[in-house]
Amino acid sequence: MNTLTRTTLPLRARTLPPEASVELWLIALQQLPLDSVPAGQDRADRLRGQRIRQRFMLRLILGSYLGCPGRDLKLVRTERGKPMLGERHASSALTFNLSHTGEWLAVVVGHDCPLGVDIEIERSMPRAEALARRYFPGTEADALSGLDEPFRSRTFLQHWTAREALVKARGCGLADTMNRIELGGSPPGIAALPSDWPRADRWSLVMPPLPDGLVGHVAVGRPGVEVLTRLLEPALAG
Repeated sequence: MNTLTRTTLPLRARTLPPEASVELWLIALQQLPLDSVPAGQDRADRLRGQRIRQRFMLRLILGSYLGCPGRDLKLVRTERGKPMLGERHASSALTFNLSHTGEWLAVVVGHDCPLGVDIEIERSMPRAEALARRYFPGTEADALSGLDEPFRSRTFLQHWTAREALVKARGCGLADTMNRIELGGSPPGIAALPSDWPRADRWSLVMPPLPDGLVGHVAVGRPGVEVLTRLLEPALAG
């Protein structure tokens, strides 16, 4: 059963989740008391602060599983831009993926399996139908066009994040793959995948429980996987 629990800092040493599950970490970055974030109110400073927080929290989470300080981790990217562990941790069974939207960061961690995660802030999408016509198969775009707001925007974001998560787990290009993925149902499930991918029944596509205002998906290259969502928060005062 996919669940959401709250976890407070500081993080202690952890073991990798069993093969039948993955752990999804959600962090509201603006809540974190990090002294290294540059001061200032302009957009460049805000973006710089977000990147610092994202890197710090990603390393902190991964280090808790690997038994080392986050600063000791070497992170690299594949040719397609997918982040991976490098150097002495390259052979680790830990696999991960991340996504961010606004002040939210999501990090999914698993045991030796392809992983992808995508989150979005739930919002009105005036161009939802046009984007669906461009990136979704015709049957999905037709179904979306028949919905009224706010269901049209919500459904579009569900189908978009599902695709993003699958593409990120597969580690392939986004633009040339989106309309070759067929989804159906609510929440969306996999109807068909590109012919050069593992079969649809070899995947788990999960819309996990998320805080209000967020929509997202986790994709795992292993069937029957559950997602444990952990909302990471600062320690309670007192």
